[in-house]
Amino acid sequence: MKTKKLLRYSLIVLGSLLVVVTLSLIGWSKIGTYPAHPAAQAAMESSDQVAVSQGEWITFTPQQETDTGLIFYPGGLVEPAAYASVLHQIAEQDILVVITPMPLNLAIFKVNAANKVIQAYPEISTWVLTGHSLGGAAASIYAENNPAAIDGLALWDSYPPGSADLSDNNLTVLSIYGTKDGAPNPNGFDEKRSLLPVDAQFDPIEGASHAQFGDYGPQKGDVEPTISLTEQHQRVVGIMLKFIAQLH
Repeated sequence: MKTKKLLRYSLIVLGSLLVVVTLSLIGWSKIGTYPAHPAAQAAMESSDQVAVSQGEWITFTPQQETDTGLIFYPGGLVEPAAYASVLHQIAEQDILVVITPMPLNLAIFKVNAANKVIQAYPEISTWVLTGHSLGGAAASIYAENNPAAIDGLALWDSYPPGSADLSDNNLTVLSIYGTKDGAPNPNGFDEKRSLLPVDAQFDPIEGASHAQFGDYGPQKGDVEPTISLTEQHQRVVGIMLKFIAQLH
């Protein structure tokens, strides 16, 4: 009898601890999240060229029919809408763009988010999976486990974790990253190059900061950008469109 009571008590304590930890994580993610700035919020509005909708995903649907889609995994603790300025411009070039919001704004908790998007749009024949920072790491894990599901992988100031070795993968891969005096911004970036295919494309943007791949303000530990937010976004859009075009 004492054993049963002790077990019941232990389960109650464990359940209470899990609730506390869960609530703490939710609170921490809300407080620590980088919010989208006004320009990014403005890009969340529909235009003559692109219809923007918010539901399970944030979707930028071009007015023209398309067979090309881009799925985007946001950076860690960054509000998904912070990337709207860049992604809206990409959608204007007749590319369906879908941002997948993540649990606690951490893509690592929903690595396979792309699956449901792909299933929802059977008319799309060419898919590009893109991610910034932690979102890029999560996208790399997805690409390692689902190489036939996507046609291209684009990493923004990011690299694969050690568990996602894409070096023997036939996937077409692009890495866009910021540099300062020629040195990549992300720590450990050069050491992780070997995890990408030998023919991976690397496109550095001199003077680009980590945070300016989105629009959510300065980020702790980031470099000081020497180019404007607008210029960095234009560079990213141009590089992405060139990359997507070669997948057809």
